[in-house]
Amino acid sequence: MDGQPSSADDRVTRSLYARMHQRGESLPEAADELGLAAAEIDRARDQLTRLDLLNPETQTAADVTVTLKRTLQNTHRLLDGLVEQHVRTAALAKHYLRLPEQADNHAHIEFFPWLNRSDQLSERINELAELAEIEVLGMHPIAAWTRESLEEGLARSETTMRNGVRMRALHAQIALSNPLIREFMGRWRRLDIEVRVAPVIPTRMLIYDRRTAVVQADPHDPEAGSILIRGGSLVKSLAAIYDYCWTTASEPDDVPRSADGVTLTEQQRAVLRMLAAGQKDSAIARSMGVSTRTVTRLVGELTAMLGASSRFQAGVRAARLGLLDVS
Repeated sequence: MDGQPSSADDRVTRSLYARMHQRGESLPEAADELGLAAAEIDRARDQLTRLDLLNPETQTAADVTVTLKRTLQNTHRLLDGLVEQHVRTAALAKHYLRLPEQADNHAHIEFFPWLNRSDQLSERINELAELAEIEVLGMHPIAAWTRESLEEGLARSETTMRNGVRMRALHAQIALSNPLIREFMGRWRRLDIEVRVAPVIPTRMLIYDRRTAVVQADPHDPEAGSILIRGGSLVKSLAAIYDYCWTTASEPDDVPRSADGVTLTEQQRAVLRMLAAGQKDSAIARSMGVSTRTVTRLVGELTAMLGASSRFQAGVRAARLGLLDVS
């Protein structure tokens, strides 16, 4: 039965891990010395796997410090909710623009519906790019890019860079699997535009001189329109969030790339998420409502597709490639 481990199971797991860590024994060796029953061993193994405290290849204890460091490196994912909260707050503000009372009297907010976004918003973005004096920060999730739209953006960036403005761009890691994006990423970098990639890009956003921001009204719905926020503390908060995302992101050359055109079905993505969490085929099958044989087949296919040497590595590699975070 799935759920939180009992206090007894927790004590067994801690004792088992302590012995493995102190004596350098593998899980089977330590369990044998402690005289644990098969069911206790299975529950302890599942718990250590969930906590990322078990090396799947050697069945030995993973170092707690290394595990904590890896966990902290992933905390930027928690920022997704904070970014969405800020953006939704801005979206709500559009309904109260006519009220004389404003929470921030120095902020000016404009809403751009999706229907006229391509005209009015593009004009405003061009104006902001020309007026930028210090820096332009961009956050770009996966989109239906075309060569025409990318050329247009590149021309705008060239103008901005000629004015001595620093430009930084955050992209989703999975974008590296798109040859068109890889081509333009090289062109951006030759212009001295700084580019980094991350597994998760929470929303689309542009920030100009930390005074003006253009954000997607709803991170989950591009057709919900966009919001321009000028001045006020909200833009400073968004810039601070951007800085954190930038710090935890990677240089493109440091990120492994999947083969061009690699895509996953929702079923494959669900299996990989559970593999990365260390779940067994039987647990994955129950969660998905399919047979264990089906899960075993999917795991074999995914392991081969990702060039992984183990099921756990397949899940981890997919997460590093950003494949698990594409909606």
